[in-house]
Amino acid sequence: MTSYLVQLRGAYFPLHDNGKWRLFGFQTFRGVEASSVEEAEELAVHSIQADPTWSHVRPRHGFPVPRIYPEEVIETGVPVFPDEEYDFFEMGK
Repeated sequence: MTSYLVQLRGAYFPLHDNGKWRLFGFQTFRGVEASSVEEAEELAVHSIQADPTWSHVRPRHGFPVPRIYPEEVIETGVPVFPDEEYDFFEMGK
């Protein structure tokens, strides 16, 4: 297995803010061990889907479907596990 650092971008994630739903995007990194770049992307996306932060996310009528895009995959020599934080930005419909 090889260690990878995967940069991910989320788009159209609904968050409840002051009594109404608003759409946000985010950037984050995930460290994974995989046998290929493609598997690293899949594992990183799955880690976002499994994150309890997003357990409420479901397709909502009138809102775009939430998406997760792998932006960059970097092969590292050693396991890298950055703090699993998100940098949010607001999105329109």
